[in-house]
Amino acid sequence: MAAKRVVRHRILDLAATIFVIAIVTTLRAALLPAGDETVPNTIAPIGELLQSLQGSIPTLSVIVWGIALFIAALDAGRFGPKYSLYPAYTLMAIPVFGILAGGVMVSSDFLLSTAAMIAMLLGTKYLIRCIMRTDSFNDLSLAMLYYGLLPLIVAPSALLYVALPILVLMVRSTWRDWVVAVASMLFPLAAVCYWNWCAGNGFLSMAEQIYTSMFTASEFSFFSTLNVAGIALLGVIIVMVLCAITLIISDKYSLKVKSRAVMRFNALMLVITVAMFFLPSATASLFVLVAVPAAMLIPLIFVRMGVGFTETLYRLMLVAAAANMVIMCL
Repeated sequence: MAAKRVVRHRILDLAATIFVIAIVTTLRAALLPAGDETVPNTIAPIGELLQSLQGSIPTLSVIVWGIALFIAALDAGRFGPKYSLYPAYTLMAIPVFGILAGGVMVSSDFLLSTAAMIAMLLGTKYLIRCIMRTDSFNDLSLAMLYYGLLPLIVAPSALLYVALPILVLMVRSTWRDWVVAVASMLFPLAAVCYWNWCAGNGFLSMAEQIYTSMFTASEFSFFSTLNVAGIALLGVIIVMVLCAITLIISDKYSLKVKSRAVMRFNALMLVITVAMFFLPSATASLFVLVAVPAAMLIPLIFVRMGVGFTETLYRLMLVAAAANMVIMCL
């Protein structure tokens, strides 16, 4: 039986691609924001501070976002080869991450989106390292700590407080692991509540603020900003995700046991991050959260499915992203 041919996209080509994506999407979002991209995020303890800071340094905030998007995409691309997530070498997480985080729409809260992106990426990194390599409480705790920071930055991500304890049980089945994960996830919130209490306010006032902000309407309308090219882009990405999930479920030889656990977690995390768009407080910043689990799942199709099919999807994704940028500038 002939070995399945796998296209190995060169790191220089992918680095050049994400460099162009980062520059074009950042300049477009800063100079010609479209639709509801300018709708601010609802109040969150750290997010509010970052929004105030951006008001003082608007140009530097845009630069920070562009650089962070480029570096984060390259870092996401390293996870697969470094931790042997896929059956073959692939760096396709790089363009997938960049296009989802910046190619569909970009929130004008650049610093807030940057912080949320970094926290989500680091949480995923340490969870993957825990499952694939170390099996240690240290990495599990760090992963949950970064995930626990997200609701303090982006209010809709408070949904993680409910979902993460359940997700952890699906990849770490012991109660000791569960207790460590939940305690680490709640630590940032507890620290902020304690600091607020020391300042003379109620101990739970910050938690109440996050809960209220989570259900406060942001006036963001998902489809008011999307155009035909943006819908086509999301359609291609959805097809890629569904193909990856189908491989995980149907082909028991497609992944090792630990890799399957990582993919299962990211598939469920993707469902949760997409569900955040249905909350009243949703904004364009949520795309940076969706980008991380999607970028972990989609590369699987490039090493397990036919080259003609996957390369066609990849090129369609690039073309749709480029068309989306052009239309949003008009």
